Amino acid sequence: MTEKTIVIQKQGQIWILEINRPEVQNKLSILCMEELKQALEEASADAECRAVVLAGGREWFCAGGDLGDYRKKTVLEIKEFGKAFIELHLAMQKCCRPIIAAVEGKAYGGGCSLAEACDLAVASENAEFAVPEILDGLAPAMGFSGLFSNLRKKEAMSMALLGEKLDAFRAKELGLVNRTVPKGEALSAALELAGQLSDYDPLCVRLFKEMYADMGERAYENRLKTGQAMMIAMFKAKGEEDELI
Repeated sequence: MTEKTIVIQKQGQIWILEINRPEVQNKLSILCMEELKQALEEASADAECRAVVLAGGREWFCAGGDLGDYRKKTVLEIKEFGKAFIELHLAMQKCCRPIIAAVEGKAYGGGCSLAEACDLAVASENAEFAVPEILDGLAPAMGFSGLFSNLRKKEAMSMALLGEKLDAFRAKELGLVNRTVPKGEALSAALELAGQLSDYDPLCVRLFKEMYADMGERAYENRLKTGQAMMIAMFKAKGEEDELI
């Protein structure tokens, strides 16, 4: 039996989704993204659910996407990976339950995007956010879709072109995080927020989330698809470069 890439726990009206791929620093495989998407859809459909908490590991919240050796992937395989990434992020946007990120450790690349895509985020003081693809000879693509609308240009360029890493306190200053807490307390703080949300009228929460998503859904989806096209072109170009060496 294939081990689940996420662990689902239910504490009363709160669902906890924990990425469970510690052997690869919680990177997002297609299966992992599909399981997260399915869990979010199930949480939306569960009348008892009031909030979702998304967590990772102690050292790595999520190290980004796990496509393997992209140089050996076909355009179709890269496109399928991008499709799973897009569908997960749109599912997060469409989920009628508020989603709270509990970030311990590093959230890099797609992991940074995952934390940003949540409605609220709590980060421990050892958390670190980055889109460091440029340091590996690539460039941020789909993972920058949400950051684009949340950061000022110079801050966005600094993260993307210089690979600048943000600690939890700087991330809070820039609006990527709602709260910072001591190391090891991100999950409990996220659960506290989820408990607060559980006291509110679920219809009002759902309607506000729908309204907020509708305000920017088209632009957000277009940015994700633009990033997917860039990723395909970039990965194939890098693969061709390697063949010439």
